[in-house]
Amino acid sequence: MAEVSFRPLQPWALPPDKPRTDRATARAERDTYRDSFRYLRIPRLPADCPPWVLGQDLGWSVRSPLTLTMKPLDDIGIAVPEREDTHQAGRRLGGAGMWQRGEEWIAARNADWLHLGDYRATNGGWEAMFLPNGQGTLEWRLGWAATIPARTFLMVMPPPGPGPEGLRVPLGVIPAKNVNAMADRGGMSIAIQPERPVTVHRGQEVARIMLLHPDSLRATAQQEAVGHHNGAPEPKNPAPPAAAADHGQEPSR
Repeated sequence: MAEVSFRPLQPWALPPDKPRTDRATARAERDTYRDSFRYLRIPRLPADCPPWVLGQDLGWSVRSPLTLTMKPLDDIGIAVPEREDTHQAGRRLGGAGMWQRGEEWIAARNADWLHLGDYRATNGGWEAMFLPNGQGTLEWRLGWAATIPARTFLMVMPPPGPGPEGLRVPLGVIPAKNVNAMADRGGMSIAIQPERPVTVHRGQEVARIMLLHPDSLRATAQQEAVGHHNGAPEPKNPAPPAAAADHGQEPSR
């Protein structure tokens, strides 16, 4: 069986946890309706549906490590010409904050809230929890590290249940090599995109992660035409019309 481990790198981190459907509470509510009310019933209980339960308990829950209000970013990718002051370029763009990503820069307005997540690193300096990624998206550093088996993948996806309304989590798949290396680069991070002002609370589920086997990415599908469910291949060289004479019939002319 594949093993996955999570460990906190910061005192404020909330490592992922395994979701569990509370079937007992759901069934108790159903029984209360049946025993106490004349008309109201819960005729179909989701907790008694195995496919629904498996979907709800899939993977591990990723939870917000802090409470704050996020706002959409108005950002643009730019280049700062050689010998030009970066902060001056930012002021020329309307007082936008500037973040270097690789060789280029991202200038963003409405980004003051990003600094609310700045945290003290192990060396005593301050690190950014949120970094603009471009096109309105952010990198969210979560303060914990994950270790997954070699040659597997970690899929990041929105939570199956109701997450923070207005916070989009792009679907992504990360190879084990990258996931395991993040432990030396500040820990695991996910991509997010606030689409409107949204308040997230510490401990609230914001994403779901799931381990993927390599076969999940290499799997192929075959499509069959309607009427060929038995899988028998069609003859490559059908018998000519003259073969009908063997059955006492004259071939059509």
